Amino acid sequence: MSDHGPQIVKASDEHAAEARLPSALTGTQHRAAGRAGLPHSHKFRAARLALAGLGLCALAAAAVIAASGRGSAQTGGTWSSWSPTDNGLQGAQEIADYLAPYYRASPAQQLAVVTAVNLNNGSNPLQVAVPASGASGSLVPLPASSTVVYNLCGVGSTNCSIAVGKPSPQRLLLLKREGLELALYTFKYISGISTVLAILPPGHTSQGCVGICAKPQEKTVTKPVNIALAFDRSELSPWLSHPLRSMLPEPLPPTVAQIQSSPEAELVSILTAHGLFSERLQQAQDGSTVIALSPMTPQ
Repeated sequence: MSDHGPQIVKASDEHAAEARLPSALTGTQHRAAGRAGLPHSHKFRAARLALAGLGLCALAAAAVIAASGRGSAQTGGTWSSWSPTDNGLQGAQEIADYLAPYYRASPAQQLAVVTAVNLNNGSNPLQVAVPASGASGSLVPLPASSTVVYNLCGVGSTNCSIAVGKPSPQRLLLLKREGLELALYTFKYISGISTVLAILPPGHTSQGCVGICAKPQEKTVTKPVNIALAFDRSELSPWLSHPLRSMLPEPLPPTVAQIQSSPEAELVSILTAHGLFSERLQQAQDGSTVIALSPMTPQ
């Protein structure tokens, strides 16, 4: 890829991400994540499966879409023309700094600064937790050694929201594409990773009148919402043995206006439909910060 906008912002020289996350989520200290074996990994299997909706039907549909209309797409050669030079957290940050400038909110402004989160920060450890199976309401932590978290923070605002343009389904789809590409590069080049989480810039939901209302338009309520997008390696592993351009054919990502009609739009929608989670920060009993995820309906 080549630079296609005058403003390129990297996590290393942009501190906007610090506006909405604690220090454990914003640190850019480069430490390789531990890649030791996980003797209790079976305990997290159900949680990992819940993360990304690993239905065989969805994968089959995605494969059909990817295969159709791709006659001119690259089918051989290396997976990508670029790869990170390091592994672990430092390699993940290289991926973030490489991809982020090509996703644009406008021709002059980057969509978001992307920071690879240090889950192993000694002064403020961080966990990612998903709901346990069943109706217990408890949360199951994901192992930090096999999880990469990316924080996408909009440029030009005080709360990481995107300051340029207006929220729209098209912009959300472009953010999903960015999260998917981050996950693909991570699973391909960072060893030992089973889960990738992309925390998207905050948005909002609008809800009209519920129940008996004389004038529903006067009852619309807007609420802030924090969305995270989760991917499991087993969901995306079929795409790691084929060149990236067979899945995302454009050399540069489409714009917000172009994404809906792009060749990969339907594939991106399918692969991300069941990976949306509402995200909130809470404190664990041991004092660590927890990114607690709750499944959202497909959007």
